[in-house]
Amino acid sequence: ILNYNGEQLLPECLPSIVRAAQNAAFETRVAVIDNQSHDRSLEVLRRFKDVIEVIQAPANRVLCSYNDYVKDIDDEVVILLNNDIKVREDFVDPIGRVFQNYADACFVASKSYLFDGKTYEGNKTKMWMKWGLFGASCRYPGFEKEMDQFGYSMQAGIVAFDRKKFLALGGFDDLYLPGRLEDSDICFRAWKRGWKGYYEPKSVIFHKGGAAFHARFGKQGTLRINARNTYLFMWKNLQDPRYIAAHLLFLVPRILVSLMRGKTEWFFGFFMALARLPRALQKRKQARAGVVKTDAEVFHAV
Repeated sequence: ILNYNGEQLLPECLPSIVRAAQNAAFETRVAVIDNQSHDRSLEVLRRFKDVIEVIQAPANRVLCSYNDYVKDIDDEVVILLNNDIKVREDFVDPIGRVFQNYADACFVASKSYLFDGKTYEGNKTKMWMKWGLFGASCRYPGFEKEMDQFGYSMQAGIVAFDRKKFLALGGFDDLYLPGRLEDSDICFRAWKRGWKGYYEPKSVIFHKGGAAFHARFGKQGTLRINARNTYLFMWKNLQDPRYIAAHLLFLVPRILVSLMRGKTEWFFGFFMALARLPRALQKRKQARAGVVKTDAEVFHAV
């Protein structure tokens, strides 16, 4: 469980995760990585010292803080959660069975609701390229008919990973810090290696979602980071000449149309991304390692 300033969230969410671990047929333990919190999170976590492990990250690297910890353990599967997640008591075992039954599984996404327990949030997600722009969503046309069906997923944020495959991919990429699209990035790279992501609706979680990020950066700041990281995702990962050509063709028109509509995030996001272009190009070379699927094969896989 990744925690940053979760003083208010931990008492509400952590007990459900501890109960789920205790109820699991698979041997399961709970660890909390504290990302340099400056509230009373550590004091709250001490109340659970008999049933959890607490790790203090040397720096707040958001999702990338998982990377070093996962290197240091030897468990077969790691379930990566945030501090704003509650879970159903039986959510672990359906995940474990997917990894048992599917050797090509890189990650498994649970069915997610908001805290109200009624509003579907995901995680049966699809990816696409349209008009030269990358997109991903769990609310694709017809999602209502598939939200209760086991199948593939393109969502690798709050999920369980095969630990060895996670490490082979290098974990979450710090190119995207402070966050956004790093989950799409690792998912896309996994599928390009020929591994798969699965959606298991029998495993259920409840997510508050987005509160900390929006509080820190505001709505406009979040939109600009989203735009920046969308550019970076494409510059780093796309190899298909058709997708690259479409991206370049629609790049300037999209920015101009957005500005005419009073939406500045694609304009500012572009120049923010340019500042990280050298790093993106360096990582682009690394992303080619082990690739067996084309971009189009991944986009059309789900």
